[in-house]
Amino acid sequence: MPEPSAPPLRNRGYLISCAAFAVLILLVGYPALTVLLESVRPGGEWGLSAYARLWAGPRLGTVVGSSLGVALAGSLFASLMGGALAVVVAKTAAPLRKLMAATALLPIILPGFVTSIAYIFLFGRNGLITYRWLHISWDVYSWKSVLVLQSVDQTTTAFLLSLAALRTIDPALEEAAGSLGAGPWRVLRTITLALASPLGVAGFLLNFMHSMSDFGTPLVVGGPFDTLASASYTQLIGRYDPATASALNVVLLAFCLLAYSGYGVLESRFGRDRVMDQSRPVARLDLGWPGRAVWLGCLLFSLFMLALLGAVLLAAFTRNAGAGVAPTLMYFEAVFTRGFASARNTLVFSLAVGAVSALGGQILAYLIKRVRIPGARALDVLATLPFAVPGTFIGVGYALAFNRPPLILTGTWAIVVLNLVVRKLPMGLRAGASVLARQDRAQEEASFCLGASRLRTFLKVILPSVRTAMLAGGLYAFVTSVQALGSIIFIITPGTRLLSVDVFEAVVRGEVGQAAAFSTLMLAMAGAGAALIMLAATRNGKRHDIR
Repeated sequence: MPEPSAPPLRNRGYLISCAAFAVLILLVGYPALTVLLESVRPGGEWGLSAYARLWAGPRLGTVVGSSLGVALAGSLFASLMGGALAVVVAKTAAPLRKLMAATALLPIILPGFVTSIAYIFLFGRNGLITYRWLHISWDVYSWKSVLVLQSVDQTTTAFLLSLAALRTIDPALEEAAGSLGAGPWRVLRTITLALASPLGVAGFLLNFMHSMSDFGTPLVVGGPFDTLASASYTQLIGRYDPATASALNVVLLAFCLLAYSGYGVLESRFGRDRVMDQSRPVARLDLGWPGRAVWLGCLLFSLFMLALLGAVLLAAFTRNAGAGVAPTLMYFEAVFTRGFASARNTLVFSLAVGAVSALGGQILAYLIKRVRIPGARALDVLATLPFAVPGTFIGVGYALAFNRPPLILTGTWAIVVLNLVVRKLPMGLRAGASVLARQDRAQEEASFCLGASRLRTFLKVILPSVRTAMLAGGLYAFVTSVQALGSIIFIITPGTRLLSVDVFEAVVRGEVGQAAAFSTLMLAMAGAGAALIMLAATRNGKRHDIR
C-alpha cells in the first residue's frame, strides 16, 4: 500500500530526530559510557587494572562459572516447564488447564525476591514444611535454592512465548500428518514442536539474560553463592568500589548482548517462517499416558506456585507461637508507619512510568515507522537497547553518571522515574510498532488530504485508534515498575524509597513477616494492574473480532 501523502517535514524532521537522539543519548548512552569509562579509568587513571584484578584472582572464574551454570540450567528447566504447560493448555483437553494457565502467569505479580520470602517461610531452617511438618533442618541458603527460584520465575516467559508459537501454527498441517497415519506424539514432535522451536529457543535465550541479570535471588537465598550481578551489587554498595563493580557489569553485559543477538535472530526467523489459519479450530491431541505424566508435572508446578502465593499471605498475617502459628496484624504496623512513604512513592512513580512509557513508546514508534525521520533505524536500536542491558548495569550507570556535574539527579524522584522509563520504554516501542504495522492507513491518509498536520493527525487519528493497546502497555509498565529492584537499588535514597526496596532489605535482615507484609501491599498493586491488563487485552481482542 502506498505511503500516505503527508505534509513535507523539511528541516523539522532533522530537528525532531536530533531531539529524540539527544534525549536517548542522555538517558541511555551517557550512563552506559560512564560505566565503561569507570571500568578503564579507576581512580582517575587510565588502565585495565580493574579487569586485571578480576582476571588475576580466582574470583572472576568462580563467579562467571556460577552465573553461567545457574543461568543455563534454570533457563533450560524453565523452557521445558513453560513448553509443557503451553502444550497442555493449547493442545490438549486435559482438566484444570485454566488453573495451570493462571498459575503459570503468577510470577508476573510474584517477582523473584517475593518468592524468596515464601520459599524461606516454607523450606527455611524454621520453615513450615521442613521444620514444623517434616521435622528436618535444611540449609536453604545455597545455589540449589537460586536455581529453583529462578527457574520458577522464568517459566512465565517460556510459557507465553511457547503458547504464542503453538497458537500460530496452522492446524491443517497437524491434521494432514494425522491423516497420513502419524500418531499424536509423532505429530507433536515432527510438526508442532518443530515449527515452534525457533521461538522456544528464543525464549531460552531471553530467560538466560534475565537469570544472568538477577541479583536479588542470589543475595537473599544464595548464601555464599555469588553471581556477576550480585557481586557487582556487593562491590558498589557494600565496599564502594565503583571500578570493580563497573568491570563486573561490563563482563555481564557481554554475555547478555550475545544472548540478545541470538534472541533477535530466532524471533525474526519465527516471524518469517510461521504459518497461520485462524479460521480453523486448534487441533487437540490425545497424548496417552505420557501426556498424563506431563499433565501431572504441570499440576505439581501449579500447586507449588499456589503454595508460594499462600506462604506470602500466611507469613504476613501470622506469627510463630510455640509449636504453631497465630493470626496477627503486627507486621502491618510498619506498613502504615514508615512504609507509608514507600507505598506512596511506589504508586506515584509507577503511574508516572506507565503513562510516560505508553505515550513515549507510541510517539517513537510513529516517528520511526511512519514519519521515518533521519536516523530512524539507529534511533530504534538505541531505544530498544535497554531491553538487552542488565538492570545492574543501568543502575550502576545512573548512580555514577548523575551523581556529578553536569547533571546531578541523585536523591531526586526524577532519577528513579527516568531509570524505570528507560527500562520499560522498549516494550512500549515494540507494542506501538506492532500496532502500526497492522493498522489501516486509510484514515491517516484522509486526514492528510484534508489538510491536517502530522501532529494533529497523530493526536486525533493515531492515538485514539491505539488507545487500548497503549493502555495495556502502560499497565504492563506500571506492574513491572511496582516490582522493580535491580536497576533502582543503586540510586534509592531515604526520600525516594519504594516498597520493593523495603521488601528486599527486610528479607536481608531476616524479618520475613515484615517483608511479607510489605509484599502483600505490593502484590495488591501489581495484581490490580495485571487484572486491568487482562481486561484491556480482552477488549482489544473483541474490537479486532468486530472489525
